[in-house]
Amino acid sequence: MPITVNEALELDILDGFKVIAGKKGLSNKIYHVAVWDYEIGNLIAENFSRGDFALSTLVAIRDNIDKLYDNVEIMIKIGISCLAIKNIYFDYIPDNVIDLANKNNFPIMLFNNTYTEDIIVYVNKAIDEKNEYENLASKIDYILNNNLDELSIKKVAHKINIHFKEKNIVAFCKKKSMKLKAIINFSGKEVDEILSKVIPYRNGYIVINTFQDIDQKDIENAILRRLKWWGFNETEYVIGISSLYNDLGDLNNSVQESLYAFRYSMAYKRNISFFHEIGISRILFPMLDNPWLLKYYKQMIEPLIDYDKINETELLKTAIKYVENNGDIKLTAEELFQHGNTVRYRIDKIQKIICENYKSQHFYEELAVAVRIYTLLDASS
Repeated sequence: MPITVNEALELDILDGFKVIAGKKGLSNKIYHVAVWDYEIGNLIAENFSRGDFALSTLVAIRDNIDKLYDNVEIMIKIGISCLAIKNIYFDYIPDNVIDLANKNNFPIMLFNNTYTEDIIVYVNKAIDEKNEYENLASKIDYILNNNLDELSIKKVAHKINIHFKEKNIVAFCKKKSMKLKAIINFSGKEVDEILSKVIPYRNGYIVINTFQDIDQKDIENAILRRLKWWGFNETEYVIGISSLYNDLGDLNNSVQESLYAFRYSMAYKRNISFFHEIGISRILFPMLDNPWLLKYYKQMIEPLIDYDKINETELLKTAIKYVENNGDIKLTAEELFQHGNTVRYRIDKIQKIICENYKSQHFYEELAVAVRIYTLLDASS
């Protein structure tokens, strides 16, 4: 599995690399690293392959920088991912080469102090790690998407980490900013990794934690300590955490609960959520694509959306705040900067609109469920 040029640039070893051309090609894929020494012309085609990360000092053309254009043109035709030039002989690139690279989305970078051998080692290591992570992520998908028995799940779990114990709890962590480094170096954390595993997954990280023995009353503090130690803090990440399971054969449930808890955090703008604390959402999440649930949602919520559009009102917003505040008119009015009587009028209007097509005997309870569904669906869209 390749890494992208952008992912390579996020490695510490490439700190200081300056992209001077072809920035739109930072998504180009790198399969391996190759050094361009003395090859020119057709020799480049014979010695390089599509997906190469080419490193060079330009020693082959040190007497004539104008030859760079023709050689870059050949690299582009081959499908080389990018070219990084150590500025031993030249500290600039001709404008015509920059134009060529920009036109063909071919990144060209300049660097000075980094050893070529170190770049080769660390970029190749990153490619190997991504291969490993993709393999681990596929195992997570396998236990989630197949109806496996407990013994089969345990076998897959021990392929992820042979040292896993029975008691397990899973966290899903995703960086709050859109920029997520696809490769994080977890080296130096081997002690805790004996019983745990961090797996890049769905643009975030699955953190599987197992324990030889731990009490339920201690689990929250224990998992938060481990997450902090791994570098997953509430300031930078949105986090969802599963319940504690006593059997490794329930790892599929642990993983799924962590994903649901994360989605709850996103829906309600929380930094961290534990699955056992998300209330009725524990039931709603697994059913969000159920046609009967969606029918109920449409009957309850869509008339409010339509009414708001036609009349430029805020009935749906009022309903959401009303439910979030557990039916407290005063608190809802304060948060909406409205008079209490205005909120009462709106709630009465909501009830009349809904009851035109749907007879409700328990209005608040049914509205609350519908609003919860709306919030979860809206966060998922």
